Amino acid sequence: MTTLTLDEKISKYHHGDLRNTLLALGTEMLSEAGVAALSLRKLAQRAGVSHNAPYQHFPDKESLLAAIAEQGFRLLGEAMDSAQANPTYPDPIERLIATGQSYVTFALNHPAHYQVMFGPLNNDAYPDLKATSHDTLAKLINIVAALQASGHLRPTPPLDLAATIWSCMHGLSAILIANKLPDYIRTQRDAAALSATMLRHLLTGLLA
Repeated sequence: MTTLTLDEKISKYHHGDLRNTLLALGTEMLSEAGVAALSLRKLAQRAGVSHNAPYQHFPDKESLLAAIAEQGFRLLGEAMDSAQANPTYPDPIERLIATGQSYVTFALNHPAHYQVMFGPLNNDAYPDLKATSHDTLAKLINIVAALQASGHLRPTPPLDLAATIWSCMHGLSAILIANKLPDYIRTQRDAAALSATMLRHLLTGLLA
């Protein structure tokens, strides 16, 4: 992870980019020591600005975490869009699997974002975060609905199918981030291979 020098941080601040600088550095601090160690005062020190400067953008620590979570959902949505647009996967089911893979890859590449996206924050208290998280889930719902319309998935409520796929990828992501997947299950497969295998099992069903 790239760390800005003090001069670079101050330069960004004077160019009116303090908010984004604080988001980047706040995410960096989360990666290093977790939520408990994050504070606006420490963040100001790292950014090389006055102790009061962060409060111009975030009234408290929770609002900063909400902004980081919102950014995470936006990045996740972009990753899902990229998977859907990838010409490597002309088959719609393979695109769905690639989208699931993009979810797990995002989680592993952005564990600090992932931590607060699905942490104890009350999304209802932050309308922008709530809207962005809903928009991201809506992408998966729309993919499922389109596959149902084309006859690739059975005509059950698309919300239920999307939630099932989401829960599967979320669970795998959490296990991998915690490094709790036993080697005898992983069998030298990387995250992309594991997520593809699990999604194929989910899509074909487990009944004999």
